[in-house]
Amino acid sequence: MEVLDLAKRYNKFQNDVGQFSDIDIDHVITTLFAESFKKTANGIPLVAQRNTLKDQLFAVREHAGKWTIDVKELMEFQNTYRCFIRYHLKSINLGTFDVMATLRMNPTGLIEEIDEVYYQ
Repeated sequence: MEVLDLAKRYNKFQNDVGQFSDIDIDHVITTLFAESFKKTANGIPLVAQRNTLKDQLFAVREHAGKWTIDVKELMEFQNTYRCFIRYHLKSINLGTFDVMATLRMNPTGLIEEIDEVYYQ
């Protein structure tokens, strides 16, 4: 799998979660994210293992309400296992956030790490 394709799947997953879509979230998480998945936002660790990602996303969704993801930029790095994503997360309760993230894919094609910086 190409890292940019994986990034597009990640953004679709984020959008589906924010839209309260009828998806099998547990299945999607296991097919997109490595067990050792880590997520950081603005320097703060949010997720240390894949099995805590669902709770983290649902906590954000409860606070932010419905959201949509509007991808602005997607760029592969020289290291073909990494890419840059810039998107706007537009939420009902909290407004719009400009998010810049790096995504790292492991050799098996799963997301190993997301490191985000965001501001409103």
